[in-house]
Amino acid sequence: MLEILETNDFDRYFPLTARIRGDYHLSELKEGDEVKGFIAYDYHPEEVVIYAVDAENRDYNYLDGLVRSVLFKAELKGIEKAVFCEYNSTVWERLELLGFVKNDRKSIENISEFMENCKKCKENPSNT
Repeated sequence: MLEILETNDFDRYFPLTARIRGDYHLSELKEGDEVKGFIAYDYHPEEVVIYAVDAENRDYNYLDGLVRSVLFKAELKGIEKAVFCEYNSTVWERLELLGFVKNDRKSIENISEFMENCKKCKENPSNT
C-alpha cells in the first residue's frame, strides 16, 4: 500500500534540498519500507511553496500524488496559492504535463478551483 508520510530524515535528501533556505517540510511516498519519492515544501499564510519533488523513475502517478497531497493539505489550511520552485528540468516538464504549471507560470493561483477542475476531468468518460 502506498502512503505519503512526513519525515524528519532531511540528511537523506540534502543534495536535492541544499538550495532551500529556512524551515521546510519533507514528505515521502512509501510502499512498505521502500521510498518511492519525496516532496519538500513549506506553508506560509498566503501560499504553499513546493521546493522540490521527485519520484522513482519520474513516475507520473507518484509525482501527481505527492503534489496533490500537499495541495490538499494547503487547501485544508485555507491557503489558495501554490508556488513551484523546482529546478530539475525533467521534473518541471512532468509538472507541466500533469497540468500543475502552464505557460511558464510557476504557480496555481486558486488551489480550490484547481482541485475542483481535477474532479471534473476525472468524471469525463473520455479520460478513462
